[in-house]
Parts: sequence; structure tokens; C-alpha cells
Amino acid sequence: MTSEQSEGLRDRQMRERRARILEAAAQLIRERGAAGLSMRTLAQRAEVSLATPYNLFGSKGGVLMALQFGALEKLEQASEQLRARDPIEQVLEVAHLGARIYTGDPSFWLPLMQAHWLARGAIHESPLHPRIVSLWHRALQAGVEAGRLIPQANPQFVARMLVIGFYGVLVMWIQGNLDGEGFRTHVLYGFVLTLLGVATPAARPNLMKHLQQLEREMGGDSGRLRTPPPPKRAIRKARLKVV
Repeated sequence: MTSEQSEGLRDRQMRERRARILEAAAQLIRERGAAGLSMRTLAQRAEVSLATPYNLFGSKGGVLMALQFGALEKLEQASEQLRARDPIEQVLEVAHLGARIYTGDPSFWLPLMQAHWLARGAIHESPLHPRIVSLWHRALQAGVEAGRLIPQANPQFVARMLVIGFYGVLVMWIQGNLDGEGFRTHVLYGFVLTLLGVATPAARPNLMKHLQQLEREMGGDSGRLRTPPPPKRAIRKARLKVV
């Protein structure tokens, strides 16, 4: 076996171990929630040494980041498939798909995101990660070049605002303040409002149609904010006060 073949074999084995660890992590999160995921239990479930997850991901936060990027990879693939469409519609389609990915599998994404944001350092790296920002940056740049967005608009800064808006709605969904449809409508409504601020006159009529449709949807149950129930400890304190 040549050195090139040996190196290729090591790379393939590393990718296989990495995939096995991520699959095991997803299983543990679905079965036990965030508390059930530790590097030791992860290594046991993936049938690798305890050192292997640390070598490949660095920390539990690294594992959670890699799992989250699974959604990003789906969105990147969708973005490539939609590149022939109107740039503004591409931005909205990818946002819609992003909301559906999270809300379509809440037993996985809710505990994953909760654990991810509690892990040391994870929240500081994730929301404005260059890969996430670039997801919408390219479509926005294409929108400027196609005359759909004003030339004064900075695609990088607009993309950041879209990411910040998406994650803000994601937090509300995680906290139980929005249901799945509320997640989708609020994400898209925020995106449309942002795009209206930088759209050319030719692009505004279609954006206004989106805005009006979303307002009709948000006027129903799917758009209403929900108040999560208070924790049991708070309920006990309230009862003691009444007595």
C-alpha cells in the first residue's frame, strides 16, 4: 500500500468514526434529552474510545455544533438548487425550509439547541458563523446584481440581520413561546420586512403580497404568541402566598 493509499484509508476511517459518533449523539438526544449526552456515554454508544470524540470534535460543544451544521448543510444544498430562481424568492424559500427543518423534528432539535447554547463557548460561535451568514449573502448579492435590491444595500450586513432575526425567532420557539407555524410565519415576516427596506420598486409589489399573506396567517392561531406554563416551583410559591 502506497503512502497516498494509506492516507486515504485513514481519512475514510476518520470520516466513518465521525459519522458514527454524530449518529450516536443524535440517538442519545432523542432518547434521553440533553442531559443524556456526555462524552463518555457518547463514546460507549458509538463504540469508540473515550479519546476519539475529543480528538475529532474537541468538546461536547463541538459535537453539538457539528450536529447543528447538519441542518446548515441541508440549507446549503437547497440554496444551490434554488440559485436559478429570483434571488428574493430564494432567500425566503431557504428561510421557510430552515423553519421546517427545526419544527419538523422537535424531539431532536429542541434539546439539541438547548444543550448547544448552554455548552461553554457554543453560543458565541454559532449565530453569526461565516457559513450561516453566507447562506443568504450570495442570494442577496445576486439580488443587488439583478436590480432586485438597491445598490446601496450591503449584502453582508443584510445577511447578518436576517440571521439575527432567524435566531431570535428560534429562541422563542425553543422557549415555548411559538408553535411550529408561529416559528415559520414570524421568521418569514421578519425576512420580508428586512427585504422591503432594501428592495427596489420592481421587487416591492411581490414582497408586499408576501407581507399581506403572512399577516393573514399570523392573525389566526398559528401566529399567536404562547405563554409557557410557569415552573412548578413558582406555582408552589404562589399557593403558599394564597394560604
